[in-house]
Amino acid sequence: MQQIGYRILNDIVWEKPAPAPNLGCRCFTHSTEILLWATKATKGSRERHIFNYETMKAENGGKQMKNVWRIPPPGKEEKRLGKHPTQKPLALIARCLRAATNEEDLVVDPFSGSGSTGIAALTLGRRFVGFEQDEGYAMLAARKLNRVIRSQIPVVDGPAQGSPSLFDHA
Repeated sequence: MQQIGYRILNDIVWEKPAPAPNLGCRCFTHSTEILLWATKATKGSRERHIFNYETMKAENGGKQMKNVWRIPPPGKEEKRLGKHPTQKPLALIARCLRAATNEEDLVVDPFSGSGSTGIAALTLGRRFVGFEQDEGYAMLAARKLNRVIRSQIPVVDGPAQGSPSLFDHA
């Protein structure tokens, strides 16, 4: 990322409580994933990245949010219409979007998989464009996104009201 002009702002460790077991029993159980938050804006320039500090602080009981986030993996409700092998929980994606985007911002996901980023973006009042090369996953994402669009989920500051299944762990 740095070689193509990005500046890394943070690494975030997503800790998965009760991760899938290591069936081979030849190494440690994989219970974390690393998210990289980066910007094209150069340090000290007029162009600045978005960080909704107060939102994150409020979500963390009035304290600065740390870079280790303990969020359960996607539950049955998130996989009900179908799943993807690298699917991330809506709560994780939604937190990232609340931290680094504003309402009406455009969220682009070049690897849309089962559409979780699109669901989180639309639910939070962001616009969304996604790409997926696998036709089966593209169709799955379309079904899930159409369900969200048809449900007309109200947009609020934070998780969607009246739709706890989308953000059970936000």
